[in-house]
Amino acid sequence: MKKNNLLLVASLGLLVASCGKTGPRKTPSGVEYTIAREGKGEQLKEGDTIMVYFSSYLNDSLLVNTRDQGMALPLAIQKSRDKYDLMDGFAQLREGDSAIFVLPLDSMPNKPPTAKPGDKMFVHFVVDSKYSVAKQNEKEEKEIKSYIEKNKLNTSKSPKGVYIAVTQEGTGAQPKNGDIVSVNYTGKLLDGTVFDSNTDSTIRPGMPLQPLEFPVGEGRVIPGWDEGIAQLKKGSKATLVIPSALAYGLNGGGPTIKPNSILVFNVELLDVKPAPAAPAAPAAPAPAPGK
Repeated sequence: MKKNNLLLVASLGLLVASCGKTGPRKTPSGVEYTIAREGKGEQLKEGDTIMVYFSSYLNDSLLVNTRDQGMALPLAIQKSRDKYDLMDGFAQLREGDSAIFVLPLDSMPNKPPTAKPGDKMFVHFVVDSKYSVAKQNEKEEKEIKSYIEKNKLNTSKSPKGVYIAVTQEGTGAQPKNGDIVSVNYTGKLLDGTVFDSNTDSTIRPGMPLQPLEFPVGEGRVIPGWDEGIAQLKKGSKATLVIPSALAYGLNGGGPTIKPNSILVFNVELLDVKPAPAAPAAPAAPAPAPGK
């Protein structure tokens, strides 16, 4: 066990020993759990999406701790398929609750390979927040405006919500849906962390540096790109500030792009080519002789 997890294990032991504020409870399907800390938010229900931290222990040995990743993870509360998916347990919690579920491994279909008869799995969930599109958009709107002011960007807002700061106005064609565009770009987070670029070999070691080509408006890229690039003219350089709902949303995009990340792209629209002509419809077959 890692030394920096000893405090977590000790904390779990104290929580289990204390049995929470109201003693052990059971989910509708019969799994025992304890409320270690009561939240003050809304009661959760099937259909809600929540942001959670969780850690799991085999007896007193830590197996997983998502706080090591520095982020809460999204979880959609669905109808339980079996008692061990804990879905009906989540529906007993409130926003802000910290709860520990106790799973007897002898009766579980899937167990850690090191488990022995009589072992127990403790799963500790902290409901950080209940996800709401409206609340998330409101929160991000403030963050985006602060970023724009701090970086002195002169932006306009596209119909779907991408903030666009044109730093060099192009003189060529503006792409329409289906047109093939060629783009150079660098993508970063609000804190300046660069996560991708097709102009910097240090970001993509060993990968060729070449413009990205894609048809606009066909979903080949994140929605914020389809929306933002369509507002530019050939030859333009711009900064696109893209809300998470038009980027990678709740799921995030790998270890760097966490859930609900606002993204910033510096882009240059190098070329715009007309959409390929639709293939001609096949000619109707000639009538058979004598008909």
